[in-house]
Amino acid sequence: MTARRELRTAVLLVLLGSGLVLLAVRRDWISYPSSGGLTIHEVRSGVRGTAVAGLAEALGVVGIAGVVAIAATRRLGRVLVGVLVGLAGAAVVGSVVSLMSRGLAHRLATVDCRGLCLVPADKYDATPTWAWPVLTVVGGLLMLAGGCLVAVRGRRWAALSASYEAPTAERPAAPPATDKGAWDALDRGDDPTA
Repeated sequence: MTARRELRTAVLLVLLGSGLVLLAVRRDWISYPSSGGLTIHEVRSGVRGTAVAGLAEALGVVGIAGVVAIAATRRLGRVLVGVLVGLAGAAVVGSVVSLMSRGLAHRLATVDCRGLCLVPADKYDATPTWAWPVLTVVGGLLMLAGGCLVAVRGRRWAALSASYEAPTAERPAAPPATDKGAWDALDRGDDPTA
């Protein structure tokens, strides 16, 4: 695999993983009846993943920022970015797996119902939706894989060219603007009006 292809693969893994985390964590992870038996038809409300796993959303944003940092850094800086993105992916996986192993429905007791709760939250017939938490874990694993690839192989990848960096030396002053000096400057390719 060439260095350029490795860079593309790492950026794609981190971007895809972060995007998947941000998409999945903003969906309803838990649904519960909210009508309280006051209507004929059962009305169900949802609790988004951000309410029960807010850390995953913040770490997804870290992954998006890491994509920019991968392109902007070189050598040791890029390795550090890879480590941070990999740790963010591992933290997403760890937090969501821990939450899933303890049961999503029990988290309703800590979710703010914004005054709409008619009964205590632990009495709800809560139904977890497992697809979104699982996709969040997959996104975290993709971030972890991309971060590890950057940390291990990132030193040898090309960085942005020097044209993106601020100039370090001043240009020599242009000769005085006389008619002959202006024509000479134009012949050299300089702008005599600068």
